[in-house]
Amino acid sequence: WSVSRSWSAARQLLAIGNNLNAPRANEIIATGGLAIHVYTMNTVLLFVMWALVAAIPCQDRGLQTHFSVPRNFLWAAPITLLHERIMEESKKKERRSSNGLLKEIHGIEKCSRHLAELTDPGQCPLSADKEVELRQWVQELSQVCDSLKDGLDRLERQVREVFHRIIRNRSDGLDCLGQATT
Repeated sequence: WSVSRSWSAARQLLAIGNNLNAPRANEIIATGGLAIHVYTMNTVLLFVMWALVAAIPCQDRGLQTHFSVPRNFLWAAPITLLHERIMEESKKKERRSSNGLLKEIHGIEKCSRHLAELTDPGQCPLSADKEVELRQWVQELSQVCDSLKDGLDRLERQVREVFHRIIRNRSDGLDCLGQATT
């Protein structure tokens, strides 16, 4: 599976965000409050997609996507706080050149940098203390990779469950709409 070189996470998130508008009072009344729930769900989905793009390496992380929620929603303050914390984390000096904000990705990059320095062809053969240091960094890299694999396996299962739940609810909604028209 691959993505076209012209694809941009930032543009995708921007397009989604630009089409999200808080419902007006007349829309809320006309839908019996459903418009609020749909807006909330779409905003949370946008935020989750933005957080995933920030955490996982991709061509264009899209961290600069503008994200604002009207303050009158109960969930606005917590989601805005999370957004600000992620943005602060991305601005930290050691994270600026990182491919993603995921702790494990940062660990892999750090270990890889040290391993590259230790295995510089100009330093061969390695001294005993350098060899011990090399083994320690390899062990740390192995632990980080295991942690990443465990976390991603759980995440993959959870994403799959959510996807199936969304499809099931969509089917139920379409069935309900189909019954209402007959």
